[in-house]
Amino acid sequence: MSTGTASSRRPHVLVVPFPPMGHLLPLLDFAHLLSTRHHVHITVAVTPSSLPLLSAFLASTPLAAALPLPLPDPSAPEHAGQLAPGTHHALLAAPLSTLRGPLVSWARSHKHPPTAVLSDFFLGSAQLVADDLRVPRVAFYGVAAFTTAALDQLWNGTLPLDPNSPAVLSALPGSPSFPYGHVPSVVRSYVPGDPDWELVREGFLLNSRAWGAVVNTFDAMEGDFLEHLKRRLGHGRVWAVGPVADPGCRVGERPTAEAEELFSWLAGCPARSVLYVCFGSMYKPPPAQAAALGTALEASGVRFIWAVGADVAVLPEGLEERARGIGRVVRGWAPQMEFLRHAAVGAFVTHCGWNSTLEGVAAGVTLVAWPMKADQFIDARLMVDVHGAAVHAAEGEDDVPDSTALARVFAGVVNAAELGGLRDRVRTLAAAAGEAVEEGGSSWLDLERMAKDLDAASGP
Repeated sequence: MSTGTASSRRPHVLVVPFPPMGHLLPLLDFAHLLSTRHHVHITVAVTPSSLPLLSAFLASTPLAAALPLPLPDPSAPEHAGQLAPGTHHALLAAPLSTLRGPLVSWARSHKHPPTAVLSDFFLGSAQLVADDLRVPRVAFYGVAAFTTAALDQLWNGTLPLDPNSPAVLSALPGSPSFPYGHVPSVVRSYVPGDPDWELVREGFLLNSRAWGAVVNTFDAMEGDFLEHLKRRLGHGRVWAVGPVADPGCRVGERPTAEAEELFSWLAGCPARSVLYVCFGSMYKPPPAQAAALGTALEASGVRFIWAVGADVAVLPEGLEERARGIGRVVRGWAPQMEFLRHAAVGAFVTHCGWNSTLEGVAAGVTLVAWPMKADQFIDARLMVDVHGAAVHAAEGEDDVPDSTALARVFAGVVNAAELGGLRDRVRTLAAAAGEAVEEGGSSWLDLERMAKDLDAASGP
């Protein structure tokens, strides 16, 4: 975006994020790119409890500011931790939609009102804010284009789905089919007639009215699905700008002393010899799964790092002591991108959340797919079956794999001789990811086009 003349409105994007970290981080990464490369002023609207999560972003993005707004109903949940146990986090969209009035009032009283709205795809209700302000809205998809297309067909189809039949996505390239349990959990959790769930569905349907769509992916990885989205939406304003991950502007605790010590340990390990294990911030393996994983790690003889997060209870008793010669455990926050990019790390046991998948692809490590829920089965399908650049380990929250078979998988993914062509495909994707975000690459050019088109659409 240009900075404009004295007689034109300066570019000013109102960003409306969805609170869970897997949604918040990539949207902030993209807002940082847009602001720093195109001199765009950014205002990020958050509830007070999410304000501390913006600290790193605000410190690294000079033209950005925060807009803390309390929910009209002070008893309503602001983040996933305030939801009742077992409640899908998508239902946060209902209380967050009540910020429409406060957002419009703020914008209309601002000296430099927003010229566009950028919101997470879980908050399609932000389309109504953009309508009120008569500005374009861009929907941000921090998921794969494959998932974006799948959700579009599912939400526009007949719901609820039949749990005894597979979901056939006949409109998508290749007409993929998924068993009911592998359909994104946000769709399977939908309750017809429930007011909050109806707001969630309405929000997803409103995304088709957005002026444009930004997807955190890159053309070489998902070109067919991106072209499908353009045909489906009826315009070419679908931009693939990924991978957008930027550790410099991300929220994060400082690495613990334990994590810092691990970099010294990694420095003494041979290249591509270490297996990194992490299931994201939202999933805690039940005891049987954790035990199978721990047994497999020990039996494999492979060097490993297991990031267990804040809940150390998932660790099988005595594992750290028994595996001290080959393995390490990280408690609390782990600098995942830095670990994955270390020369000693060769493979990544992952739940296949899209952020983790992209980080692994960009780092050039072999993914060991163990999808659990949400969109993770689609991501695993993309990596294992479409690209042949990952190996399958297990699947599902209830799947307890055979530890002996799992140990063989772990040993194989750090053995270059066993990987064969898979390793070449991993390297090819990693090179494509790097080239996409370099000047002149596909994602770099899509961001240029998006900024130029949005500047023109925002008007004088």
